[in-house]
Amino acid sequence: MKSRVVGLLGLVLMAALASRANAQTAKAEDTPAADSEKYVRVLQQKPFVKTLRFELEPTFNLALNDTMTRHLGAGVQARLHIDDQWAIGIDYIKYFGSSTGLGKEVGEAYQVYPEKRLMDFYVGGHVAYSPLQGKFLWFGGVGKPVFWDMYLIAGGGAQKTLWGNWHGSGNVGLGVRFEWLQWLATNLEIRDYMFMENYAHENKFVNNVVFTAGFSVLVPFKHAYKYPK
Repeated sequence: MKSRVVGLLGLVLMAALASRANAQTAKAEDTPAADSEKYVRVLQQKPFVKTLRFELEPTFNLALNDTMTRHLGAGVQARLHIDDQWAIGIDYIKYFGSSTGLGKEVGEAYQVYPEKRLMDFYVGGHVAYSPLQGKFLWFGGVGKPVFWDMYLIAGGGAQKTLWGNWHGSGNVGLGVRFEWLQWLATNLEIRDYMFMENYAHENKFVNNVVFTAGFSVLVPFKHAYKYPK
């Protein structure tokens, strides 16, 4: 008699567990798939997102391939990030040029004074594409991760030289952006600005390789996820 009672209790317990499991399965099937986004994170969310944000960057510019002249510049870049990879923008550089000591030495030693044209300013537009993104920690893992992205940039505009004419100019380059805060980043770029210069005796193709550094501010200042962590 006792064994029958134990067996009956066992059957009742198994039936109760099976009923509960079926109820949980039915509830999961009735839950919309979209609701799972609130609880499931397959990939880690990035704290820095550029999509549909405006970037304004004051810049310092240094021409790298000058020999007879030296050029420093101050400018500004403004761009709209269409998504995390593509952006369109405009840029302006005002140059401050001077002759170098090498140019004076060559002239005095060989009585050769090659014609030089100091750059005045550049204005134009560009397209940027960011194929690589990542993050790193400082030595010893101090502080929060620093997110970065590398971007390719190409554009065109007008180059003006002192005592010269306006010239159509194209440029290509490479840059890297380091994101310190959700609204603040540092940009470093190398770009080759190309144009034809009209000298007195002939026209020459000019490659003006320029290093650019700047701090950029992004607006809106924050990016909010639909389902924040």
